[in-house]
Amino acid sequence: MTRLLQYYIDRHAIRTLKKFNSKLRRFVLCTFKQEYIEDKQKTRFGDCFQCGKCCSLLFKCPFLEGPEGNTRCSIYDKGRPKQCAAFPIDYKDLHDVDYLCGYFFSNEVEKLGKLKTQ
Repeated sequence: MTRLLQYYIDRHAIRTLKKFNSKLRRFVLCTFKQEYIEDKQKTRFGDCFQCGKCCSLLFKCPFLEGPEGNTRCSIYDKGRPKQCAAFPIDYKDLHDVDYLCGYFFSNEVEKLGKLKTQ
């Protein structure tokens, strides 16, 4: 029983560390690598569903309003932080929301298409 409990604790800790690392990565990119953000935005397509998944990655954003499953950002059109407006920056960020996002990247779609035809 102890090993099983330790396994779940370790697994949760690893997931939390990965989410923290991703959040820190997005902060650094938005703060210091604006050119990278602009380049990646050109390959991003789709629309934000305003589902709140990206707003609850490590902790729930204080601007997220509404009941679970029907949340909305209260400052969506009123000056969101750079990290929020840029999410997802690239395909790596979609992993954090289990690829359930209204956005997709053209280069990743092309890669998947090539894999399916081979």
